[in-house]
Amino acid sequence: MNTKPHVVLLNKAFPPWIGGIEKHVHDIGAALAARGWRVTALVCNDRRLEIREKRDGMNVIRAPQWMRVFSQPIVHGYFRALQDARPDLVHVHVPFPLGWFSVRHIHAGAPLVSTWHSDIIRQRLLMPFLWIFQKRFLDRCNRIIPTSQPLLDHSKDLQPYRDKCSVIPLALPPADSSLQPSIERHQEKFQKQFPGKMILFVGRLVGYKGLSYLIEAMQQIEANLCIAGDGALKESLRRQCRKRGVESKVVFLGSISEAEKYALYRTADVFALPSISRNEAFGYVLLEAMEQGCPVISTDLPTGVQFVNRHEESGFVVPSHDAHALAHAIQQILQDAGLRNKLSHGARERIRRLFRFESMIDQLENVYEEALQSAGSSISTLQT
Repeated sequence: MNTKPHVVLLNKAFPPWIGGIEKHVHDIGAALAARGWRVTALVCNDRRLEIREKRDGMNVIRAPQWMRVFSQPIVHGYFRALQDARPDLVHVHVPFPLGWFSVRHIHAGAPLVSTWHSDIIRQRLLMPFLWIFQKRFLDRCNRIIPTSQPLLDHSKDLQPYRDKCSVIPLALPPADSSLQPSIERHQEKFQKQFPGKMILFVGRLVGYKGLSYLIEAMQQIEANLCIAGDGALKESLRRQCRKRGVESKVVFLGSISEAEKYALYRTADVFALPSISRNEAFGYVLLEAMEQGCPVISTDLPTGVQFVNRHEESGFVVPSHDAHALAHAIQQILQDAGLRNKLSHGARERIRRLFRFESMIDQLENVYEEALQSAGSSISTLQT
């Protein structure tokens, strides 16, 4: 069987690094490899060491990282590895300035595709310097993939390039059936550990996640809050719990396994994502919780979050920076079993209708084919 063209996926990190974009890059790479594409993921290691490995049908190259500047990795050998890979098509996951700079190292005949996960928010003060590189990158792109229509509509950076854009929402791959026994064991453990009502948060403990508002909301709620994940704010959030008198209600679980994560989704009565800025561009964890039938609460950000969770269908949408509104929404779900069952069913149905993984991969392949054709590539005819 002849293979399809060679796709190189560029991103900042890759599993086991925890993050929605990293998981998405792995998932699409594995799915494309299963469909016959040659796939290489070129990413940054978290150490001063280059690692090359084969994983789930794709080649993974982790370029050695020497330091970070404004959260961006400074790596050695990244551009050389891209050139040596000789890609037929390059797919960059943004925001990732190193990916912008890579454009000049891509063969002129190789089309360039970008998934636009988010505008640059945190380092916006650097944009007067970075703008010219972003513009060159977007000018060079054959196709751009925003992950939701709200993201496209509210991104000033993308407005001049709307004719290049094709919206493809993120989606979850089929569940790994081998994890099922472990998930069930952990679910039984969590049900014993938290026999009452339980609220769940999963994610990095960073400022834009809005966890301080969720902890403040706990003053009005009689339930356990489980916080799964790690990050720079862990100790300050613990101090806030003590100050607010909710230390006995809030449990910091730290980093958890995939099986533990899905067991928590199944155990929780409600999942809360109280994000406060556009850094939360999609909310991949919302998909995971909804797939397991857990009602979700998110905030009214002008991003893909408002597309993933539909108010009073799969959960509630509340104003950001508002602990009182957050507490009220949580209490409604905890106190009304009928409402919770309705939202649980709605969450599963919304995932089934709008976030089908195979459909996402079909759309991605179509974008690749269009990009190959528009670039005038001699390999635009795909053979299976």
